[in-house]
Amino acid sequence: MAAVGDRSGRRIAIIGGGFSGSLLALHLLRRCRPEDRIYLVERNQNFGRGLAYTTGNPNHLLNVRAGNMSAFPDQPDHFVRWLQNLPADQRAGIGEPNTATLGASTFVPRRVYGNYIQELLGDKIWREGQGHNFFLLTDEAVALHRDGKGLSLELAVGRRYPVDHVVLAVGNFPPTASTPGYFGDPWSSTCFEGLAPDAPVLMLGTGLTFIDTVLSLQDRGHTGKIYALSRRGLLPRVHAAVPAPWQYELPPSGRNLVKLLREVRGIARIAESAGVGWRAAIDGLRPHTQRLWQEMSLPERARFLRHLRPWWDAHRHRAAPRVMARIEQAIGSGQVELLKGRIGDMARLDDTSLVTINLRGDNGRREVIVDRVIDCSGPRSDATRLDQKLIQHLLASGQVRPDPLRLGLDVDRHGNVIDAEGNATPDLHAIGPITKGTFWEIIAVPDLRIACAALAERLL
Repeated sequence: MAAVGDRSGRRIAIIGGGFSGSLLALHLLRRCRPEDRIYLVERNQNFGRGLAYTTGNPNHLLNVRAGNMSAFPDQPDHFVRWLQNLPADQRAGIGEPNTATLGASTFVPRRVYGNYIQELLGDKIWREGQGHNFFLLTDEAVALHRDGKGLSLELAVGRRYPVDHVVLAVGNFPPTASTPGYFGDPWSSTCFEGLAPDAPVLMLGTGLTFIDTVLSLQDRGHTGKIYALSRRGLLPRVHAAVPAPWQYELPPSGRNLVKLLREVRGIARIAESAGVGWRAAIDGLRPHTQRLWQEMSLPERARFLRHLRPWWDAHRHRAAPRVMARIEQAIGSGQVELLKGRIGDMARLDDTSLVTINLRGDNGRREVIVDRVIDCSGPRSDATRLDQKLIQHLLASGQVRPDPLRLGLDVDRHGNVIDAEGNATPDLHAIGPITKGTFWEIIAVPDLRIACAALAERLL
């Protein structure tokens, strides 16, 4: 296999051209020298979006206000200014045709944010003349080799690229495979194919993915019954109409989970009494969340995942008001029915499925007949089960290891990947959802932009 490229300047390869990888590439291009090279390896030529920002449905809104979605930590109003400079017809497509109403509190369609990231990266490459620094490799990375000369990244086509650093930005792991009557990927184009408008459906999970899937069904004219099953039946809370700022004078400690929970509840009650609401107390935790997670012992983190995670997700990852209004209307009309429990059995009957649900507590069992089951429980996280050639190669060769809680890969506090022997690797890094085991809060834009800026600064 032939190696390509010379060794002048810094060579950095980013594996994954979704949001995390593209944002990191953008921050690297802001800092690189003329002789540096940034390789973005992505099989899909539609880089910059990732799964979240690929949706074409204008009713799939960001779950964060525009004011918190700038790509740059040092320019917090960058995204809002970009929105306000859009042509009038594009602003109308957002639902806010007037520049005056398109502000920091707006929840915009996710596809618009994908356009934003693509445009920023495109400006760096073409308008600002940094095409000589940037190389989009539309291929799959399959192996990372180490020898006396250093690192070389091998692609499926057989080429090897000498590099100084590799960053794993593979995004969320793909969902489970589909089987007859069961659809593991709610974003698949085949998920709704052949589904009659009045057909009953069972959705697994009641989080943000469930909400998007309900909207997608309704926008297709679906009127049939939608059963929504989760262990606790928790829906994401709705964002307040107007955000209220809140700062912790004495930030809590994560060393004792019970004490932390008690303290956050107390602060939420104070916020409610002060008239700013519990949401402000939860949002005020954001600057401290990664620290709190890292202060927890491994058993405490496991306890959090086992007992508190659903409650945290429901309160922390909220939905836009007009989105939740539609969901509440669907629940009120009876189209959507929330069920608390777990699947006990599922049998395929011709073109339908008979699903037996063990209801939570002492509420017995419930049988429903549905045309299909759609898994909306979110992406998987166990790296050992990820069907991706590079990750499997790195695991097999001992260059990486899963984190102890199987939330992704094990990394240190700087994002350096930890190998099978427990050593941090200075030239192999990871960023984004794959690092949740170390950072926990590392999937939203406000956290990722800080991580990308910091990693770009270290690498260059």
